[in-house]
Amino acid sequence: MSNPQILINGAGAVGLSQGYHLSTGASITYLVRPGRKPAYVAPKRLYDYKTNSLHIFDDYRVIESASEVNGESFFCVFDTLDGATARSENGAATLRSVGEVIRNDPKTFVVYDAAGLDMKSYYSSLLGIPQDRLLVGISMLAHQPTEQISLPAEAKADLAAQANLFYIQNPGKAGMALQKDSHGNAAAFKELYSKNGELTVSLIPSIDPELLFSLGIVVLMGWYVHGYGQMRGFVNNTELWNLTVRAQGEALALPRFGWTGYILSWIMGSWISAKMNSSMETQALPLSYPEFNAFHHGGKVVKQDIALLKELVEEGTKTGKTMEAMHELIKRVEGAQKKRSS
Repeated sequence: MSNPQILINGAGAVGLSQGYHLSTGASITYLVRPGRKPAYVAPKRLYDYKTNSLHIFDDYRVIESASEVNGESFFCVFDTLDGATARSENGAATLRSVGEVIRNDPKTFVVYDAAGLDMKSYYSSLLGIPQDRLLVGISMLAHQPTEQISLPAEAKADLAAQANLFYIQNPGKAGMALQKDSHGNAAAFKELYSKNGELTVSLIPSIDPELLFSLGIVVLMGWYVHGYGQMRGFVNNTELWNLTVRAQGEALALPRFGWTGYILSWIMGSWISAKMNSSMETQALPLSYPEFNAFHHGGKVVKQDIALLKELVEEGTKTGKTMEAMHELIKRVEGAQKKRSS
């Protein structure tokens, strides 16, 4: 019996690292932008920071149009677009084309990791599938080779020099965190993923993913203003840190997040926020978490993150909230962005 098929939209660091681990139990197809297929010719070499080992990934195919797989059946789609890209003209067109392939097969579900308010309804509308066929996944950290992220002292430099991308597993040997769902899609995805024998999927409660994204990205944008560096340096920047924590509380207390958000807005004060974010820095070792975020959230997906902050302000304004701290944080983020681009 042949393996089930998975379609991955995007073959960047996240797409390739996840596709590699899924490929033991599934046949992987990558959908990339027209003209980009030659850049993704196999093999690709993946460096694992935890084990200091190099993995060869060569068992996949690449297409440039979803129409190339019309009529084929897929276990699921993993969409790797960030929020800003997903909402761009090209991103929207790609999602519509993927919808043409899968919408008439009710068994096919979609995992996505784009951040933004009302993102699930946006995906549902473009793909033409009900929201209960959509799951939010939070991937392990992965990146392309870059001088912005230093190689750990314990890394094997000869192997790292061959790598097309680098990744670090999440705690509990997890390659991804996935929302639980009532249809069993998350459990089925975990079962298939775990066939690789190295990493698994951690299943998380079905809490509003937009709340989780907001909780994280507000702090990441305050850190962006600080200029990154170790988390304790940001926390010790008392005025900026306290502003960021207040903005985080404003976001969590929005009516759309219900009682869960309201309670968290009181719990997530300065000490707990510092503790949680410092622990993520430690868990990412030997990868430099500050350098990774400077590269990723400070560059690759900064448009997505700023857009989310502005969406939170708009949401607050609709419900009569002043969002003073969030307004000020956005002002500083945009000032930092302008300074870095000049």
